Amino acid sequence: MHVVSEPAILYFGTPVVLISTLNEDGSANLAPMSSAFWLGQQCVLGLGASSKTTENLLRTRSCVLNLPSVKEVAGVNRLALTTGTNPVPERKQQRGYRFEPHKFETAGFTHCLPTKYLHPV
Repeated sequence: MHVVSEPAILYFGTPVVLISTLNEDGSANLAPMSSAFWLGQQCVLGLGASSKTTENLLRTRSCVLNLPSVKEVAGVNRLALTTGTNPVPERKQQRGYRFEPHKFETAGFTHCLPTKYLHPV
């Protein structure tokens, strides 16, 4: 059976990835994102051009990607409407975002110190 979909494009969601980056002051930023997929050994990320995560990535060229399990859903959800940008951009304010400088703690997650192979926190 063949069914024509409306709209003509179907988007199949991808797993949520938690991406951690380092802020200018050395503190950790943590953001959930669902636009990540792998091509061979490379991960392709779809980030907002003006997000704190993007700003940090452009500055440090480093991040850690975490694939949370179903056990971490509540923590991921606690991050949903948070931003590491202060002041909160108008477009995010309109969508209910709030500034949160301590995202690991907000989510109930712990982070480790950077090592030679694991950087940022």
